[in-house]
Amino acid sequence: MSTPDPEPLAFQRLERPRLSQMVAQQLEETILSGAFARGSKLPSEQALADQFGVSRNVVREAFKILEERGLVQVIGGSGTFVCEPSAETTKDAFGRYIRFIGEDASSMPLLEARLILESATARLAAQRAEDADLAAMAEYLERMRQNMDCAEAWTEADLQLHLAVAKATHNPFLMVLLEPLVGQVRNMIAQETVAHGATHAAVKAHELLYDCIKRGDAEGAQQAMEDHLRAIEEHQASHKGQ
Repeated sequence: MSTPDPEPLAFQRLERPRLSQMVAQQLEETILSGAFARGSKLPSEQALADQFGVSRNVVREAFKILEERGLVQVIGGSGTFVCEPSAETTKDAFGRYIRFIGEDASSMPLLEARLILESATARLAAQRAEDADLAAMAEYLERMRQNMDCAEAWTEADLQLHLAVAKATHNPFLMVLLEPLVGQVRNMIAQETVAHGATHAAVKAHELLYDCIKRGDAEGAQQAMEDHLRAIEEHQASHKGQ
């Protein structure tokens, strides 16, 4: 007696990657391995096409992919060159990822990420901030005080103050991580903090944060940032749907 076949499972159809993506991936791995020095010229489209066994159009498309990733620069008439690494490319890519997955300013994962990163950032800023860092923070804080009724100007000053705190850590990785996260809350700040009259409380929170950093009070700076971000979360929840 034969056994009936099991019910078919809902497997998804597999898609083969495009040749240009495969070429771009191999070239990217070669560049990141250090096989090509920064600023060096890559082999020509024809030379690479011959090596990969593909058309020049495939290589040209692969170059476009790598250029979008900030790994190469295509200069017409001269060739394709390996770029200097840039934090801007990483920040832009991270920002696109956040927008692509639909994480808005009110999402719990985004709020958690900000709380973890910015609290630690405030602590480091209190330990490492230099005079120029403190001057930048003071300037943005003053702009916040002067623009409490102007959503656009107040929001910009608020965001720049948070980034100034990150910059005061003198850790470039934190800037790369935080700038896209902070930028994602721009609309929320303008629409909720300013619109609902919470600017005065926010300024006081930032004044406390600044004072702690200026005094070198790492514990106080971390707590001030935590309290500020949790207050934003609570304020946001209380006005949700209004």
